[in-house]
Parts: sequence; structure tokens; C-alpha cells
Amino acid sequence: MRRALFCCGALAFSLAAMADSKTATIGVSATLVSACEAGSSSGGSISFGSLNFGTLYFLSTAVSVAGQQNAGAIRVKCNNGTSYSVLLDGGQSGNTAARYLQSGAGQRVYYNLYTSAAHSTVWDNLTGVAQTANGADNWLPVYGMIPVQATPAVGSYTDTVQVTINW
Repeated sequence: MRRALFCCGALAFSLAAMADSKTATIGVSATLVSACEAGSSSGGSISFGSLNFGTLYFLSTAVSVAGQQNAGAIRVKCNNGTSYSVLLDGGQSGNTAARYLQSGAGQRVYYNLYTSAAHSTVWDNLTGVAQTANGADNWLPVYGMIPVQATPAVGSYTDTVQVTINW
């Protein structure tokens, strides 16, 4: 009986002596690249809402409007520290210096979009507005103005302006 116990004990000791361990490392990494998102998505398309000059009777005085969240202001969210610029095209006129709203009958109401309430700098498709992101939503108001001009026929006048964000 003693022999059997000794044999089993020696076997257990020799298995324990044969156990070994190795250690190694595994690398873990992630690469963050500059990225931006803009506008709000609805039905698969991205929009900034509409900049609405409202109901007008005469164009004998200038009419101004400032974009608000989801109503003509531009929402941009980029990674913290990412530099970006926002450009606006000329709409249906193709010319940022001579934008117009057009009726179904082809009549026009001239207007423009500006980078500030002073209406001194046209928001164009070359320089636009440049900023550095802080990682949070940034709302850029668009300032619109219809200058004094002859009042065309009554009707609904519209334009669509493309927004481009470069980073």
C-alpha cells in the first residue's frame, strides 16, 4: 500500500514539475482620422432646413433673415482640432455674386447669402467660412438679404444652394 501511494505522489509531483508557462503581448491600437458630419438626415438625404424670407408684399425695402437651427443654419460636427471650411454654391444662378429665387413662370427675385449680419461678405464657394472644430455641434448661421428691387409678379420663388464641407 505504501508503494502505491508513493507512486501516485511521485507521478503528481512529476506532472507539476513539467507544467510551464509562457507570456507574450498582443498589440492593441486604433487610428482616429479627421472626420466631419453635417446637417440632419431625413429620408436618406441631408438637409439644413430652409432659409425663409417669409411672405413679402413689396421689395421697396431690403429684407434680411438669419438662419436658425434646422431652418437655414449649417450644423457641422468634426473631430476636435480638425480644421474645416464651409462653402455655398451659387444656386440656380451658378454665380455666388448674383443668386436669385425663381418662380415657376421664370420671374426672379435677387438675393444673396452672407457670413455675418453686417451683410458685408458674400458666402461663396471659394473661401466660405473656415473654423477649427472642438468636437461638438457647431451651428453656423447663414444671413440672407433681398436688396431693394422692382417687385415681380406674385407667386412662390425658390432656390436651392449646395453646401460643401471640406476638411
